[in-house]
Parts: sequence; structure tokens; C-alpha cells
Amino acid sequence: MAFTKAIPTADVPEGGVASATVNDRLIAILNRGGTFYALDGVCPHEGGPLGEGTIEGDELVCPWHEGRFRLESGEASPDTDWVRDIPSFPVKVEGGCVWVDL
Repeated sequence: MAFTKAIPTADVPEGGVASATVNDRLIAILNRGGTFYALDGVCPHEGGPLGEGTIEGDELVCPWHEGRFRLESGEASPDTDWVRDIPSFPVKVEGGCVWVDL
């Protein structure tokens, strides 16, 4: 695995979502309960910016059309069956930063 530094943990507050570019790929970084997740940063529906979404329960909600994706897997919610799954990526926290393995 080749982890790449994505974003300082301070830039993703508890319950927050942020965008990071990792190896020229837009990634949504999420913090729920102090656990960080990394999902693809572009909604497959119409290209919505998932890094500007919100966390509701264990799902990331797209800010454009409310597509929903599981934080841990990127799996599309059955409640929004018009979107497809998105990639999720391994994450580690080290030195005050979130690192992502693409």
C-alpha cells in the first residue's frame, strides 16, 4: 500500500466533510466520531461535489440531488437507487494528517 498525505485532520472537524486532491483525483474526506473515511469525490449521478456533502448517520449525502453512499464502503443506499456505488479508499491518520491509499 502506498499512502499519500491528503489533508490535515484539523481541516475535517467532527461530523464534517472536506475535499482533497490525491494523485490528481478528487476525494471526499469524512470524519464521523473521530473515524476518518475516504470516498471518491464525484457523485456518479451528475458529477456533484461529494466533498461538499453532509454526513447523515452512516451515509454521505450528495449536496446536489441527495444521493446517499455508505461511509465505510461507498455503496449506494437503496433509498437512492438511481446512483451507483463509488470507490472507497483505505485511510490512516498520522502526524496530524489523513493519509489515503488509492
